[in-house]
Amino acid sequence: MIKDERNYHQRLQEFCDCFMETDFKKELEAASKGVSGDPSGDPDELALKFFGITLLYGANEEAKRISLWRSKEGKVLFSVEARGNYQLPSPSAKLADRIFSIARSITHIDKDQGKSPLSLGLRNDRMELNLEIDRKGGGESLTIFFPKS
Repeated sequence: MIKDERNYHQRLQEFCDCFMETDFKKELEAASKGVSGDPSGDPDELALKFFGITLLYGANEEAKRISLWRSKEGKVLFSVEARGNYQLPSPSAKLADRIFSIARSITHIDKDQGKSPLSLGLRNDRMELNLEIDRKGGGESLTIFFPKS
């Protein structure tokens, strides 16, 4: 078996490139239901897909921020602040936890709270974002801040 040497950041960029020409909302809805398209069933693949499509969706909608929040009881909320405030179908608590873990790995935020820039190379362009991760009271949140248009 060949070992995959790509890191999460590189794999996230690859997912963004792969799904750039799709219907982001439709893909997010499928991913929130656990549909990854990956025959191996690797939970990282689904988390990276959800995370990547979230970034593309936010850029396309000219979002100010997108937040993923999980309570200590396991309730997950997925909200968008763009031209209005609304919620999208939330991923499972297990998937949200993988997304938090991957975001922490990419940004190297090991403490309970932290902020970090994230630059994604997308084809002939790039997207500059800021991520904020917060873990308290048994819950966790990830907020993605998009650049002003």
